[in-house]
Amino acid sequence: MPKVSKEYLENKRKIILDAAYRVFTKKPAYNVSMKDIVKESKLSQGGVYKYFANIDEIISAILNVRKLDIDPADILKEYNHKPEKAIFELLESLKEFFFAPTEKIGKILFELHVVFLNDKKRMNIFSNSVNEPITLNYWIKELFLFIDRKIEENYFNPIIDIKDIYMQIIVTLRGIGTELIITKNYNMKPKIYYYKSNEISSLDVRLDNLLDGLYKTILFLLGYDNNKINSILKDVRDS
Repeated sequence: MPKVSKEYLENKRKIILDAAYRVFTKKPAYNVSMKDIVKESKLSQGGVYKYFANIDEIISAILNVRKLDIDPADILKEYNHKPEKAIFELLESLKEFFFAPTEKIGKILFELHVVFLNDKKRMNIFSNSVNEPITLNYWIKELFLFIDRKIEENYFNPIIDIKDIYMQIIVTLRGIGTELIITKNYNMKPKIYYYKSNEISSLDVRLDNLLDGLYKTILFLLGYDNNKINSILKDVRDS
């Protein structure tokens, strides 16, 4: 048999992944089948299954196509002597890599989240198939290891238990991601009820403001007062 070129194989994979993404934009992820993707790709069933055995392999391949321009560990190492700047830059890079493109990938993962939670074996297999540096958990882990080191060096002096600080960070980041996905993909804005005026008002998910708020919260919980936090935020933005 003639040898198949690498370019040919990569082109076939790309056709399948592009078709899968189109299907995922049309249907809820939990309703997408391999049959849908075969039909959309216009390839034979065998032609698709030659590259991917199931939906999860296709989703992980879509994720793994993403290129990481910089590793969070490198950011923290570069600014190791300026811990406040290190945390700021990590959050800025996280914003560009994870939160800005949520309409592309976030909808798929959001719609599969409950499915995975109810099938731990499937979730573990899927998680292990995704390149670790492109996962939010990896970025969070690197941040926490960095903060741990700076606490050991007596640079940070947390005002509450560090585990509670870490939970605050995790919940906030996940919440921001969820709100962005819901707002961008389902045309639903968060609402707030004003008890004084008996009015319900829509809120805008302002990513920069939310991450600034998280940054200030982290610094406050790590032992900084408000005046110092405002000064630091100005410095890290300007430098």
